[in-house]
Amino acid sequence: MPAAPPPHPASAARPDTPPRGLLVLHGNRLETLHHLLLHCQQRWPLAALEPELVLVQSHGAGEWFKAAQAQATGISAGTRVELPSRFAWQVYRRVLGAAQLGARSPLDRQALVWRLMRALPGVRARAGFEVLAGFLRDDDPLRLLQLAQRLADLYDQYQVYRADWLDLWSRGVDVTVDAAGRRDALAPAQRWQALLWRDLLDGLGDEARLLVRPQVH
Repeated sequence: MPAAPPPHPASAARPDTPPRGLLVLHGNRLETLHHLLLHCQQRWPLAALEPELVLVQSHGAGEWFKAAQAQATGISAGTRVELPSRFAWQVYRRVLGAAQLGARSPLDRQALVWRLMRALPGVRARAGFEVLAGFLRDDDPLRLLQLAQRLADLYDQYQVYRADWLDLWSRGVDVTVDAAGRRDALAPAQRWQALLWRDLLDGLGDEARLLVRPQVH
């Protein structure tokens, strides 16, 4: 009787052994992705006191995740919830050395809010900023803060996902670039984004400009 063939490596793996490598799962519902994460956590739990890192796309998603995690498991502890931009900066520091990079980028989101609040009142009378001037027409400090927060979120995401745009804008090339590398000129109503980014860079010293995330990347 012929000998049985050796088992396939996948079938021989222990059920409590997590899959190796990068596993990418796409979904447009946070509830579905969270349910899948819970399944993975239960099947392949980390060692005791080993921290777990979860990246989320926004502060709102992070708050939702922590609440959903606590509701599903009874407690939300030992889990760090971070934005991709913050995680990327920590990776840069590990690769380049903490002595080369500070704990935060000079244009990190929190710093951006205050820099924008200082810069926005001065751009209202300039050509190209009509859209922002209309929002700030009544000198309401609360509207100024809200706009600064929204724009800080925008530029924070650009530094992660559209660093090529910011690099071009910093050199005076006001275009967007698609996945195929095609360039399209910014629409007149959107050109303020490039103008404002250059204003933010101009507010930095030469050394600080080298530590902006697109430059470090």
